Order: sequence, then C-alpha cells, then structure tokens
Amino acid sequence: MKEAKKNPPTNAELEVLEILWKQKKATVREVYDIISASKECVYTTTLKTMQKMTAKGLIDRTIDNQKHEYYALVEEVSVRNSYVKDIINKFFKGSYSKLALHALGNSSNDEDIEELSALVNKLKQEKN
Repeated sequence: MKEAKKNPPTNAELEVLEILWKQKKATVREVYDIISASKECVYTTTLKTMQKMTAKGLIDRTIDNQKHEYYALVEEVSVRNSYVKDIINKFFKGSYSKLALHALGNSSNDEDIEELSALVNKLKQEKN
C-alpha cells in the first residue's frame, strides 16, 4: 500500500476508506448499504465517490464475473498520520507537545490522562 500524501481523502472518501479498511473488499452496493444505514445518501453518489477515489489512487478494484470489488490502496495508519501532521502544522505550529497538552486540557476522562502519562513514561524508558 502507498501513502496518502499527495491526494488526501475528503470526508466522504474517508468514510468509504474506513469501510474498506474494515471489510478488506466491498462492492459499491455493500459500501452504500453501510453508509445509508447511518445517514441519508444516494447510491450514485457513492458510486461516483468511489470512481473518483480510484482515479486518485486511493482505492482499486477487481472484477470477477461482473462483480466489482473495491479495496484500499492506502494504509489507515498512513492516512491518519497525514491528517495528524496536517493538524499539528496548521494549529500547533508543528508542536506535538502542544497538541497533547490541548487534548489533555479538553479531556474530562481520567483514563485518558493516565493512558497518556503511561505512554510518556514508556517513551522515556525506551530512550534511556
């Protein structure tokens, strides 16, 4: 799989990718059925989105007995990292620690704070 740096997915494309990452392969109908279960959408819009994604190199398809099955060409972690880097650069001037502090400041969950603290301790131990 390749990275998603040059053609970052739109929100609609990201929704399709999340389905394909989970399902591994799916037809347009299967993707449409999953999306339409949680919100109103149109089959042809799902089809057009997936055609554009194929042109962008985000997904591809196999054809077996006239059944078109789509699969992701970009890795989930690559897309996530690209989005996070973009957010960090846009809103936190490239500072990962400012992002972490912002997230902690907006968290009302003690488990989040404990989990992050454990991660920081683990990273410190790995560097020693």
